[in-house]
Amino acid sequence: MCKTCDIAETMLSVAASTRGISYERINLNFYKTLIEVYQIRSAPALLLFKNGRLVKEVYAFQSVTYLNEVLTEFLIDED
Repeated sequence: MCKTCDIAETMLSVAASTRGISYERINLNFYKTLIEVYQIRSAPALLLFKNGRLVKEVYAFQSVTYLNEVLTEFLIDED
């Protein structure tokens, strides 16, 4: 994985642990079909799904605070 992806994953790990949620990290080099299906524009990418449907994409992992806000909004919308 690239350094940008490593940094983004570290930030996501911190944000996800504060919310008690899990996520899956994948190497897109091995999932070319996902790139096409979800029209992923760049990596790192955070794809958030509800009921099997993509509802939000995040490409700029600005900070842990920003990711916490994104995840909070995602979880609030879930209720």
